[in-house]
Amino acid sequence: MNIDLLENIELVHGAAEVYASEEGFSFVRMTPEILDFYGQSEATETRANCSSGVRICFNSNTSFIAMRLSYGRSTRPVYAVDIVLDDTELLTFSPDNPGDGFSFTAELSAGGERRIEIHLPHLCESVLNELIIEDGATLTPVTYPDHRIIFIGDSITQGMTTTSPTHAYATQLAKLLESDFHNISVGGAAMKQEIGEMALGLEWNTAFVAYGVNDCAQSRSLEGFAADTVGMLRHLSERENALIYLLTPIPWLVAPPVNAIGLTLADYRKTLCEVAADFKSVKVIDGLKLVPDKAAYFADGCHPNDYGMEIYATSLFKQLT
Repeated sequence: MNIDLLENIELVHGAAEVYASEEGFSFVRMTPEILDFYGQSEATETRANCSSGVRICFNSNTSFIAMRLSYGRSTRPVYAVDIVLDDTELLTFSPDNPGDGFSFTAELSAGGERRIEIHLPHLCESVLNELIIEDGATLTPVTYPDHRIIFIGDSITQGMTTTSPTHAYATQLAKLLESDFHNISVGGAAMKQEIGEMALGLEWNTAFVAYGVNDCAQSRSLEGFAADTVGMLRHLSERENALIYLLTPIPWLVAPPVNAIGLTLADYRKTLCEVAADFKSVKVIDGLKLVPDKAAYFADGCHPNDYGMEIYATSLFKQLT
């Protein structure tokens, strides 16, 4: 049975829009306004078009899952698909040559209906050409609690440079919190208040906001950084009864002593804390306490590796609970 995702739109999570074409289904996690905002360059446009955090979730007693995908532009050469079974078993599939597209079949053990979550590639554009399960198999949506998270940030929150989608800290944290989520983070992005306003067009009641490294690297003035942080938090605070967590930057192992205007990353961390103090609904979480300041936890001195992302998620979860 080839699943028509437009007819079963409730199976799709983490996407603002789903489009069907002769090739298959495309998933857009951004609203048109956010896509337009990040259309300034091919680099940011590509990152915004990656299907980071997009999942297809359902319950089924199928004995297999067959998928065929084609790929577009990528921000990192990571093309893996993760399939999570009953929140416990992880199957990862990745192509040898992404230029040829990718087809695979996951054989599932017998034993009745299972919860199935398919995590689409998170660092490239992709089209799902086919999603096939056994003829006559059951197919029902996965239900989540009403609690829904939005992640707003840069490349670290988008999931660079993890080896597959489920290793991103945002995905792991949502699993620990047993929550549905939507990730609109974009690699290279800096704090911009417009994104906070545009985020109100999506469904969520808890927000995690994480910026600072790019703001420092781009030598933004503290005045401009503070103004955008105020605007971001003011817009997000318009959501009634929302919880907002502002994460300060995690360790940056390869940071220069100072940026082009003589500031350090600590100056941007301090600014975040000072601004957030004026918002009762915002809780600041110290990023320096989330990932150890050691190379073993990082892929490149800036982005956590798979293990670093796991530590990030579990440390953040402990802070919340």
